[in-house]
Amino acid sequence: MAARGVRVESALVALAAALAVVLAYVFGGPRLVWIVAAAEVALVMLDVARRFRVRAHDRAGQQEPEAHCERCRRARERLDGGSVGDAVRHQ
Repeated sequence: MAARGVRVESALVALAAALAVVLAYVFGGPRLVWIVAAAEVALVMLDVARRFRVRAHDRAGQQEPEAHCERCRRARERLDGGSVGDAVRHQ
């Protein structure tokens, strides 16, 4: 259900951005369109940076996730438990 809210929110933001560009062209010409578009790009970049920063902080506090399969679990045990030579020898 949360994904649907994000899609609606994204659609509304896209519609607002398109309307801002059209209004900028009508009232200010091409120069204002460039300014509005540059501001929109900066806002998108800030939003993406904020999202990645939040994800990075969330992951920093967690332990390493469990291996998703037996092969990866054994590989992790070899790397964690033994020396580098042991890990290479078992390959």
